[in-house]
Amino acid sequence: MKERRSSKRARVDLLVNKHIDGFPHTCRVLDISMGGALVRRINEPEATGEGYALEVGLPGDDKTMWIWSRPIWTRGKRQALRFVAMDPNDRARLARYLGNVRRAA
Repeated sequence: MKERRSSKRARVDLLVNKHIDGFPHTCRVLDISMGGALVRRINEPEATGEGYALEVGLPGDDKTMWIWSRPIWTRGKRQALRFVAMDPNDRARLARYLGNVRRAA
């Protein structure tokens, strides 16, 4: 199968809140890029929403980021999310974080 991702991913272990119908549900980010993330759903309802707000706190950063995402696929507890909207300042913060994670790996 051909790799369709266009941006490099970093393996991480982050807890984030995915907001479904106005309620936060914790999930674990397994890998992340500038374009999306692979998450492990922990305890959330079976939702069929077209998009979710992700509340992301990056290690070493005390300001929360909000990223609008859309589910691409779901297989069991794993779900691929594509980022569809992000504040430009948050985009820069995520890029810095990813650069630091890749250098440390």
